[in-house]
Parts: sequence; C-alpha cells; structure tokens
Amino acid sequence: MARLGASVFLFILLLFSYEISHAFRSVPVGSPLPATTVKDLNGREVNLAFGPRPVVLYFWRPNQEFSLDGLKDLEQIKNDFSKNGVEILAVAEGGTTASDAQASIKKLRLSYPVYLDAERKIEEKIGIIVFPSTGIVRGGQLRFYLPSRNSNYRQIIQARLRVDLDLLSEKDFEQQMKQIGEELGGEQTRAQDHFKTGVRLSRQGKAKDALAELNQALSLDPQLIDAHLTLGYAYLDLEDPHNAQREFELVLKRHTASPGAKLGLGISAARLGDLDKGIEILQAAVQINPDPVQGYYELGKAYEKKGNLKEAMHAYKWAVRKLLQGRR
Repeated sequence: MARLGASVFLFILLLFSYEISHAFRSVPVGSPLPATTVKDLNGREVNLAFGPRPVVLYFWRPNQEFSLDGLKDLEQIKNDFSKNGVEILAVAEGGTTASDAQASIKKLRLSYPVYLDAERKIEEKIGIIVFPSTGIVRGGQLRFYLPSRNSNYRQIIQARLRVDLDLLSEKDFEQQMKQIGEELGGEQTRAQDHFKTGVRLSRQGKAKDALAELNQALSLDPQLIDAHLTLGYAYLDLEDPHNAQREFELVLKRHTASPGAKLGLGISAARLGDLDKGIEILQAAVQINPDPVQGYYELGKAYEKKGNLKEAMHAYKWAVRKLLQGRR
C-alpha cells in the first residue's frame, strides 16, 4: 500500500509541479515554444509557428505500439474538438524517413498532418527524450506536457483541452487527475509484476516468452527503463540485433552511463557487422561494468571475426580472469 501511495503521489507531482518541473526538458510550461522548420511526408518544408489556436503537438516513434495508440487517440480527440478550433500536429522521431512513417500510419487513416524532423531540429530545441511525448500549445506558449502514453492518455488530454477552452475549471481538472493517478498506481504495480516475470523467463532462456511479458509491462508503464534494458537482451537472445540496438539506445538517451546498455549496444553493433564500432563501444563498456565477463567475451568474439587473433586471445584471457575473481 505504501508503494502504491508513493506511485500516485509521484504521478500527481509530475502533472502539477509546473513551477519546478521542466516540460519538454528545454521549454518550461508557460514559456514560448520556438518556431522551427519540418517537412511533410512529401518532402515539402513547413514552418511550424504557433498562433492563438490550441494545438496538440505529438512526438512519436514509428513501430512503437504505444506511440501508434497515441496517434489513434489523437484522431478521436480531433473529431471531438475540431469545432473548438483545436489542431493536431504529429512529428515523427528525428531521423525517421518518409517511407518508415508512411508504413507505420498506413492503416490509421489520420486526418491531421504528420511531419518529419530529419535533422532533429525541433527535437533538440524542445528537448524531447521520451517517445511518445505530448504538449498542448496555445498563444504560442506551452500550456501542458505529458510524457509517454498510458491507458488514460485520451482522458487526460481531453480534460486539459477543456481547461484551456474554459470548459473545465483547474480544480475539477486536478480532481480528475487525482482519480487517474490512483488508477495508474495499480497499472504500475501490474507492470512490475510483468517485468519480474519477464526477467525470470529471460534468465531461464525463454526469450520469446520474456518478450511478451516485458512488452506487457511497458504497455502498462512505458517509463519502466529496466524493462527496455531487459528487452534489449531478450532481442539479442532471439538473434534480433536491430531491435536490441533500438532498446539500448532508448535506455542510453535517459541514462547515458548505463553499463548494461553500453554493453548491449556494443554487442548489437558487432552482430550487425559494424565490428569497429562494436569493439570501440565494448572497450568502453568493460571499463565501467562491475561484471565485465560477458563484455570481454563479446570483445574477443568481435576481434576474432575481424581476424585479430592476438587481441581476441587477450580479451578472452581477461574474461577468464574476471570470472575467476567471482565476477560475471
């Protein structure tokens, strides 16, 4: 019960501590949102400048389930609030190609514009590090920010839009968010249960079953960073270094010094055939990892693939030495 209460408190604190929290990381709530240039899916440049009308600005990642769920939620929100002049703008994660974005949204039949941020201009100006992320902008100012997406996402955005449209009081909004926070506390508890099951299955060598549990955990609590890390290693066990690399990069965006994520990223790069990059990352990872046995072993494999048997033997010897010291 104490853990549940702490989860609810943290959720409410994040929603309402506007004065002390920084929304969109680089733009506090109440500050002007910088104008910038993006491209539409046909490659045409579009100037994003925010006027007096309310705008829901959504940053999403292709092939991420809860990002796509958010896009569907926003289609319903557009239908509900278009008569009030509300606009929806979606921006794909920096570096996303038009073909990848179109493939992801092909079946969604969205009626609002989707843009590309190939050079990460708006991402960097605003400071986006979590996908999906949603902001409500009015009069050129950021009015509200919500990281990620949970099962109450649509309800939260609809309620906040009603506040900005003078259809709901701040007091009533806070009461609604308190109720949602209590519901989310239960979701976080269930997410932890799925995460623990995923870890256990992964240790038993049941990577495919672990994958299902870890994805279920993340659908309930997308901020569960350890689930992303474990998911990365499950993908490696399933010989899927592409998806593993994505998970490790996501972890490192939030925790730049994560030893486990650096190790996983090095392994992924080597298995994808970029041996030089893999070796460079693995060399750094073994220096900071308290249990470097796997790192030295993977480093040896990478050197061996490259044909450098001397360095391979050196790495393997270090793996054995660390193992005999009781490390992992």
